[in-house]
Amino acid sequence: MRVFDLTKGDIVVLNPLQTRYQMFSQRIFIPLYAAANEGIYRMNRGKRLLSFGKVLIASVGIILLSLLVIFGIFLLYFSLISSISLFTLIPISIGLLIVAGGIYGIIKLARFAKGVKINYVEGELIVPWSQVKNIVVVNVRQENIANRPSLVADIINPVYKEIGDWYIMRTDGSEIIIPNVDDPFNKLNYVKVKFSLTF
Repeated sequence: MRVFDLTKGDIVVLNPLQTRYQMFSQRIFIPLYAAANEGIYRMNRGKRLLSFGKVLIASVGIILLSLLVIFGIFLLYFSLISSISLFTLIPISIGLLIVAGGIYGIIKLARFAKGVKINYVEGELIVPWSQVKNIVVVNVRQENIANRPSLVADIINPVYKEIGDWYIMRTDGSEIIIPNVDDPFNKLNYVKVKFSLTF
């Protein structure tokens, strides 16, 4: 297993999700493939989505704790504007505890969210370039990748993209199919030029 930084540009992702709506389709179960200097890697999409989930949960927690802090401030305010007696000390102390605990929780969740590595993905080498005999693009089709929430807008004004499958023939005679490669012909040429391939 090798860890890649997606911000450096040392890999070419072959079959990314085309729209945010595909995150809720069966395409999420298709492995993510990427080309690198050594060969083609199968990326661990689940760990990357898990890191997005951690950040999302931390964000929701920060929002909820912020609301709790605001409630604690109001509780303090209304307790302080009334006359101070033994009975008003209880809401004041509860308000202080809510504010202090909420601020502590927000700081902890913010540190947790900062520590999550979103731009890193783990990959396993499935075929090195030395074992690739040829790559043929098959099953080329046009897919509507309009990223709009309105189904009517997608039908009236669709945005099409060419999607195809890479059929990889290895030197030992075995075959690998990488499904749903976007812009497959241009991406194949780009990968050949970027990694100086001559198959």
